[in-house]
Amino acid sequence: MVGYPRFIEGARRAPPEDVGGLPGFEEFLRVMAEPTDPERDSVMTWYGRPFDPTDIDLPAMTQRLEKLARRRAVGKAAFEKSRNRIN
Repeated sequence: MVGYPRFIEGARRAPPEDVGGLPGFEEFLRVMAEPTDPERDSVMTWYGRPFDPTDIDLPAMTQRLEKLARRRAVGKAAFEKSRNRIN
């Protein structure tokens, strides 16, 4: 049996929280990629560090998904237990 959720593959990192949807993410990527952009200092202050869209942190991704999988398994077990109760 395969546990879910699971990570299959990835090409890019997800956008930061509150970046402004797809248009905001595209602007964020453009500004972060250009060291001389006048908005870069402001964006770096907001985000707090450089952003590499190709850097997928596989250990962190695996750890987060394992946590989700454990929570899902506990939830499924609780649901099954509640269905088998006689009222």
